[in-house]
This record gives sequence, C-alpha cells and structure tokens, in this order.
Amino acid sequence: MKENKRKRRKKWKQTIIIKSLLICIILLTILLANKSNKNIKEKTQETFVEVNEPIITKKQEKQKEIDSELTDWNLILVNQENQISENYYFELENIENGHKVDKRIQEKTKQMLEAARREGVKPFICSSYRSNNTQKALFNKKVNQYKKKQYTKEDAKKEASRWVAPPGTSEHEIGLAIDIVSKDYQILDEKQEKTEVQKWLIENCNKYGFVLRYPTNKKEITKVNYEPWHYRYVGVENAKFMKEKDFCLEEYIEYLKRK
Repeated sequence: MKENKRKRRKKWKQTIIIKSLLICIILLTILLANKSNKNIKEKTQETFVEVNEPIITKKQEKQKEIDSELTDWNLILVNQENQISENYYFELENIENGHKVDKRIQEKTKQMLEAARREGVKPFICSSYRSNNTQKALFNKKVNQYKKKQYTKEDAKKEASRWVAPPGTSEHEIGLAIDIVSKDYQILDEKQEKTEVQKWLIENCNKYGFVLRYPTNKKEITKVNYEPWHYRYVGVENAKFMKEKDFCLEEYIEYLKRK
C-alpha cells in the first residue's frame, strides 16, 4: 500500500512539472509573439513616416509657392506651346450683345466698358468667348486663305497661326480674352491703335485687370502678330505690374518662376 502511495505521489509531481513546463512554454510563446508584433508595428510606422512625411527643403517650399501662384486661373498661359487642358472648367456669363466671358471677369469687363463710355469713347466688342468648334472654323478659314496664295499646307498653317490661334490654343476658348474695337472703326488692322478707344484702353485697361495681350514689340515672344484689339484678363495687380515692367504674359510667368 505504501508502494502505491509513493507511485501516486511521484506521478502527481511529474504532472505538476509537466504542467509548469507547458505554462512556461505558453508564456514564453506569448512574450515572443508580442515582441514580434511590436517590432512589425514600429517598422510599419517608420515606413509610413518615410513615405508620407518627406523632408521638404526651403527650395522645394519656394517652388511649391511658385507653382501655386502660377496655377491661378487668371494667369493660365494659353499659346501654341501650352494647350488648354481637356479638364479645364469655367462658367460663362453674358456681358453685352450676346457676348460671353468667364463668369469671374464679368464685373471687371463691364466696369471697364462703362468707364470708357463715361469718358466719351465708344468701345465695341467684336469677339469674346469662342467654342473649340468656332475656333477650328476660323483657323481653317485662315489656312485656306493662305493655300489660295499658293502656300504649302504646313506654311499656310504657320502663317495662319500668327493671326488666328489653332483650336485648343486660343484664350478666347477659356473666356478670358475679348477683342474690342472702336464702334466707328471696326476693321481688325493696325489702324485700330490710332482710335480713341484703343488709346484709352491701352492707358487704362490695367486698372480693371486687363493687358494688351499681343503688343507689336513682343511678336518674337508671343509668336502672334500685333493685335491692338485683343485684351486678356490677368487680374488687377498682375496687369499693373506687367504694364510697369513692359512684360507680355510669357515674360511675366518666367519672371514669377525666377522670383
């Protein structure tokens, strides 16, 4: 009987030892698992910081400011090297005689025309917003005129583009440009600059945020012939500065990039 009792005690001790070992193994496994998860989490956080919080230098910050300034809607550069984005969106608003412009320049346009009329001159809008289809028709018409003069197709397009912007590259298509002539002289030629309307506009348009877009002394830069009737809205401060420095829009944007 004593022998049986000893055996049971020995078996009980073995069971206790085995259970203790199992508990230790379980605890050790849990501890290692927690440590592993912690390391993974820390590595994940480090990776997140590296990807989403890059170190930005002062030069990069300055470039961001420049990029932001140049994306202002009123400074959008549209020419043969800078076509209108397919996603470009704006709302149109009437000004007078069926003409429309970007809603954001409606008030300034009206103010400028009213101010001119109060001083006795007679501005007359002959063109404002144009759809892409209208611009395409005007451009093709000009190209055909040069073809009739025996220009090759490529040369005809090149010459036509100096007078009519190819579709997708005209400021008229974004509603920020208006062609204004004298009511008493509506022919689109250089004699426009001699009219009282153009004299007044060239002197005062900057007060309302407009600039003469294609001056005669900037043809090599704009790649467009002199048009003393084509006015482009850029904003009052920009227009005044451009007039002071004698900048066309291309020059002004380059200036802003260097500033």
